[in-house]
Amino acid sequence: SCPIDIPLTCTNSTPIHNSCCFESPGGIFLQTQFWDYYPPIGDNDSFTLHGLWPDNCDGSYEQFCDDELNLKPHEIKSIVVDQFKDNELYSKMIHNWKNFNGDDENLWIHEFNKHGTCIKTLRPTCYYPYVKNQNIYDFYKISMNIYEKLPTFKFLEQAGITPSETKTYTKQEISDALSSQFEGLQVYFKCNRYQVLQEIWYYHYLKGSIKQEDFVPIPSLLNSNCPQEGIKFLPKGWTPPNGPPSPNPNPGRPKPPIGGDRGYLKLPNHAGCIISNGQWYQYGTCATFTVSKSQFGGYNLKSSKGYCGFDKQGQLSCGSFYQPAKYQFAYDKESGEISYGGLSKWCFNKENSHGHGKFQQIPIKL
Repeated sequence: SCPIDIPLTCTNSTPIHNSCCFESPGGIFLQTQFWDYYPPIGDNDSFTLHGLWPDNCDGSYEQFCDDELNLKPHEIKSIVVDQFKDNELYSKMIHNWKNFNGDDENLWIHEFNKHGTCIKTLRPTCYYPYVKNQNIYDFYKISMNIYEKLPTFKFLEQAGITPSETKTYTKQEISDALSSQFEGLQVYFKCNRYQVLQEIWYYHYLKGSIKQEDFVPIPSLLNSNCPQEGIKFLPKGWTPPNGPPSPNPNPGRPKPPIGGDRGYLKLPNHAGCIISNGQWYQYGTCATFTVSKSQFGGYNLKSSKGYCGFDKQGQLSCGSFYQPAKYQFAYDKESGEISYGGLSKWCFNKENSHGHGKFQQIPIKL
């Protein structure tokens, strides 16, 4: 059990280290949902569960934190159903936790390996005693529980916002409908490039261990990218009148090459660029990098050496030994900016004229 007077995550004035009763550094929890309308995924009157993500208090986040805890293919059913005898949970996962390509288990494994392994109060050492796979089972059970407490479709429907091929809604209408059901707090919602509502993120602090499920709503840390008006909420099964949407919605801009955008990685206002092994050189031949979408969101970064990731010192590196599924970057197509883990400033050591290194933090751009 945890003390009743333990502070909410991200509100403590002094550090709390290595505690099984206080989540740190991932003190903000996002419950995320999707509305996939074309092709239709899930029930026509329900957003599907995407995941439960632990973010740091500054909006950055860790990912794929402990390879020793990673799930392997075809383990989940044996854990949830055979070991813990929870057929109901497994049925709910099949019904509500959907992958766009039909391989739901692959999404479940990805979510645990990327996010579940970063939840500190879910570590096996925080169980007394620990039953093998209890942390895995708890991650899926807790994720489903908080998803069911936030029925987004119902929230919108109660405000008169329902799927339609012709009707559109304002940003304020959607914001008010969601916040009215979330203690009056701002909820993050995201539109795709066709101005169609597609994602909802609910932000929370946590009191005590995540196993207590004491989530406390907080306002979104991000502003919606949706336009002020003309937002579509298309019904699932909607068929584009002229065939599939164009992959290039702005015909005035050239289409990206097959496999993603390509270019040099430059440091704004600095001479030089990043070479193929991931290191920055003030002089030399720039390497061509490719940014391509990864399977579950985010982007993979690749040079001629292979995919890019981070070595044991936390330095950017590229090579055949990096797995694309583990290192997911973010990429802003408009600005060309590359970020990782919610952070867009990169630290590099620029040697001065006396031979001493000086660390600077600047963005890098494709």
